[in-house]
Amino acid sequence: MDVQWYPGHMTKARRMMEENIRLVDLVIELVDARIPMSSRNPDIDALCSGKGRVVLLCKADLADPARTEAYLDFFRERGFLAVAADAREKKAGEVVRRYVQEACREKIARDKARGIVGRPLRAMVAGIPNVGKSTFINSFAGRASTKTGNKPGVTRGKQWIRLGGGVELLDTPGILWPKFDDQAIGMRLALVGAIRDEVLDRQELALWLLRYLEAEYPGLVRDKYLMGRGQGDDASGPEESQDLPGGDSEDSPGADDVPGDAGGISGAYEMPAEYELLLEIAAARRLLRRGGEPDAERAAAMLIDDCRNGRIGRVSLERPQDAAAMLEAAQKAPAAEKETRRPAGKSRAPGRKTGPGPKAGGGAAGGKASPDRGRQGAERSGRGPGGGSRKDAQDRRRESGGRTGTGKGSPDQGRQNRAGRGRAAADRNTGRRKK
Repeated sequence: MDVQWYPGHMTKARRMMEENIRLVDLVIELVDARIPMSSRNPDIDALCSGKGRVVLLCKADLADPARTEAYLDFFRERGFLAVAADAREKKAGEVVRRYVQEACREKIARDKARGIVGRPLRAMVAGIPNVGKSTFINSFAGRASTKTGNKPGVTRGKQWIRLGGGVELLDTPGILWPKFDDQAIGMRLALVGAIRDEVLDRQELALWLLRYLEAEYPGLVRDKYLMGRGQGDDASGPEESQDLPGGDSEDSPGADDVPGDAGGISGAYEMPAEYELLLEIAAARRLLRRGGEPDAERAAAMLIDDCRNGRIGRVSLERPQDAAAMLEAAQKAPAAEKETRRPAGKSRAPGRKTGPGPKAGGGAAGGKASPDRGRQGAERSGRGPGGGSRKDAQDRRRESGGRTGTGKGSPDQGRQNRAGRGRAAADRNTGRRKK
């Protein structure tokens, strides 16, 4: 599955951030603690260069605590002020407020030396969609200042929020980047809810999740969904038998509808182990199609929802030992994208002149043929603009009453018409004077 999502409003949001970055003193970058590297937009480093930076690992209550600590050490070693918290908690705002003061310590000292007192510190809050920016701002402000929702794209425009203690926050829409070169990044972003579900294949996403969890957290899925559930057990419970966002159970895929190449999972004829596990989960949770077959689509929707809301357990979807390589790849991405977007004519060999000058063959500068050169060629060939010789073109003008095929009269005909109109006007004036 090729996961890509970059709607038009993100281009507008990126342009708005470029225009407003000069108005702020620092940037508070929010990342998802479950995928700290995958949820860092590489464009933000380029946009916010030269500004103070605070990195807040949101939704830390859903992530693996040991891996979260490792990521905090990783960011701090590289000079970032990093903190992990649940954006809904008020103490998260208090910690970030302290970090804001520390990040702007030099600016505060400069203002004091100039006699400027009471100027508020301005911070831009940036991050991917659905990372918790608006929730964090509401917690920081102690009131419902922005609209929130557990889906991407709730915030569409910028808004300034004045806080106590001399701090102003600029809330910005969540933005992704135009292309995910590594599809694993797209999968992780989809699993934490940063990409709209309408563009996703839920089964392939669930299979990727199962394969990852079986490798990184062995036994977690089976303990959660299959432990102590026999064939005769009614494992579903009231909440599990309800409809899930997988669609109608009659039309949902079951055991006979095995996906083919699902993000590296091959075998339309040999059932992958992850798919067998998905069907086991569907049967254990009584997610069945008509006829009693396990409903793989509804089981996939349940798994994804449980992952997003932390019901599977506190898991992280990437490894700290891969962070350095992912950071290096992310830093190269904006430079490569900028090079591919270079306008035509901007890239040229060093020392080469692009100004006007004679060209071989007598052409005009820049390789364009001059109008005179075109007329000279037509005269040498003895052919006019009508496709025949010059004499043929003159004959056609005479036959058409002095007008060419373009609808315009010849110069002589135009002069005659103007002279005739002038004589008629003179005669009318003479007649009026006689009366």
